[in-house]
Amino acid sequence: MRTSPTKLLGTGLLAALLASLCCIAPLLALVGGVTGAISAFGWVEPFRPYLAGITVAVLALAWYQRLKAEKSAAACACEGKAKPTFWKSNKFLLAVSCVALLLLAFPEYAGAFYKQQHVAKAANVQTDFTQSVKLQVKGMTCAGCEAHVNQEIGKLPGVFSVSTSYEKGSAVIKYDSTKVKPMQILQAARKTGYLVAIEDKKP
Repeated sequence: MRTSPTKLLGTGLLAALLASLCCIAPLLALVGGVTGAISAFGWVEPFRPYLAGITVAVLALAWYQRLKAEKSAAACACEGKAKPTFWKSNKFLLAVSCVALLLLAFPEYAGAFYKQQHVAKAANVQTDFTQSVKLQVKGMTCAGCEAHVNQEIGKLPGVFSVSTSYEKGSAVIKYDSTKVKPMQILQAARKTGYLVAIEDKKP
């Protein structure tokens, strides 16, 4: 049974959205002022390659069917055939394909949606009050997750720098111990919805 290109487009768009859900959800949480559970879509990450593959395959099939149908119509040279509506046109197919590909690439440019915090450089303050704390952050899957954590912690007064790595599952924060405490930093990081804990220092 032949599936219509429109249904294939819906499937491809849905697969692309699911593939990027782990990075889109934290941004939506930040924009909507909702934190916590919405950031816990890290479970999607292991399935991302498969969802991306489904998206590409479905879009390719939709284009194949559309172009094949056009070739058949041109071959029969039917006169008086009604012009297809926008929803069944190549322009719509192209638009949906572009949206799907942008969704797939979202983790690569997600950081651009987060405001850069203007924090002082640690080198410009008295080293007597400059300390650092390392957090374990579980649930991050991309650069967008890093930006989410950086922004939330960077809001705190007295924070000089935040260096977060989703690959290492950690964040290193330099701060002024007279203005902010490690527990305040921990609480700010937990607002993102990730599982966060202060890393125990080895003796």
